[in-house]
Amino acid sequence: MTQRSKTGEDKGQLRRDLGAALGFALNLGGLVVVGGLFALETGNLRVLSGIAGLVILCNLALAWHAQRSRAPEPVYAEAFVSLILDSVDAAITVYDATGRLLRANKGAEIFSGFSEAELLEPETWRHILPDTDYERVLEIVSGRHADEYPIINENYWVHRSGERRLLRWSNVALKDPKGRISLLVCIGFDITELRRFEGDLITAKNDAELANRSKSEFLANMSHELRTPLNAILGFAEVIRDQRLAIDMEATRRYATDIYDSGYLLLQLINDILDMAKLESGRVDLEERELDVPAIIASSRRLVEQKAAEGGVTLKTEIAQSLPPLMGGERALKQIVLNLLSNAVKFTPDGGIARISARLNQHGGIEIAVSDSGIGIQAASLEKLFQPFYQVDAKISRRYGGTGLGLAITKKLVEAHGGQIAVSSLPNQGTTVIITFPAVRTLHALHDKEGSRPAPGSLTL
Repeated sequence: MTQRSKTGEDKGQLRRDLGAALGFALNLGGLVVVGGLFALETGNLRVLSGIAGLVILCNLALAWHAQRSRAPEPVYAEAFVSLILDSVDAAITVYDATGRLLRANKGAEIFSGFSEAELLEPETWRHILPDTDYERVLEIVSGRHADEYPIINENYWVHRSGERRLLRWSNVALKDPKGRISLLVCIGFDITELRRFEGDLITAKNDAELANRSKSEFLANMSHELRTPLNAILGFAEVIRDQRLAIDMEATRRYATDIYDSGYLLLQLINDILDMAKLESGRVDLEERELDVPAIIASSRRLVEQKAAEGGVTLKTEIAQSLPPLMGGERALKQIVLNLLSNAVKFTPDGGIARISARLNQHGGIEIAVSDSGIGIQAASLEKLFQPFYQVDAKISRRYGGTGLGLAITKKLVEAHGGQIAVSSLPNQGTTVIITFPAVRTLHALHDKEGSRPAPGSLTL
């Protein structure tokens, strides 16, 4: 027998082994079961349809292989095996018992960006398999016993362009008559989008649980916040109506004041809820006009002075001289400043300081900062601080009151002006909130920019 005919027989035998290996690997080796369970579990219809197609193809391959074994036609056998390999929407690689790559299909070429000839070069895989994946994959395709298969694994492939894709692999071995590995077939499905989708679902689930928990805490807190002023209104009104006690005009005036204060608090709570609903729907009417920022800060300060005095909190104001006007919504700016000042006073203990300042920053935008020496906020809570209904601690919210909407409303109003809000805080040291408006909202025409920075000589109260 000539060397040429022997080589031809070897190639023919390889084709027959490859056809048998593929049929065995796909139909009998557990791939269909594993892949089908994976597809049903994840709901990936693309993978499920691919598995169904593989079942049909491998049955055809087995039938064809049986027929060709009786009347071998190498050209057609090789073409049919290639058709099977290249028609599957997956990366397929075939190895011998030593772990040497024998064949890679079109899917492997597409996922890697390399031709089959390039994939047959071992160094190419140094690029495709990043970091420690290279050694891990080598351990799977070589040096194992046949009984250790099938093996399921996941690893990234790096495309020639640098794009990373996550593949889930089913690795199945074909045994020879002595029970040793004859061929190893590895089929990998791209699960990058599926894994990303799973991550998005988990994130959405966590966000929904957080929102639900926040709303539950909000409702529990609101039941207290709403009942307290309502009970006061009803109680004092009942005393006056029924004249149960001998009360003089002074006592009546005090009761009427308490009723008014309770009603005003109740109105504020309802306004917060309505404002948040309006802002969430995107309906924000700023009614913009030229605003005197120092005057708005002064009026907001007056509204919290009594509460600050009752709590032993010192209020300080630092406003840059010749601060230019701001183009914006007057009611919105008042609400922003009042919310921040109220929080600063509320969470600052007796003997502490709450400070508000206003100046022009280096970009020409007006910057308002409110700081306190209060209880501070844990770093883990800072990112969630502006979520509606979120309160750092349920115990704190019950102690200090509030709906958990103030900062969420403030952020929405600042963003409606094109501005930004930033918070820095340290537990037991205090919190600083900085509001920055864009320079386009600063009216520079009649004002000197150089004199606008807080410096010695700026207005300090």
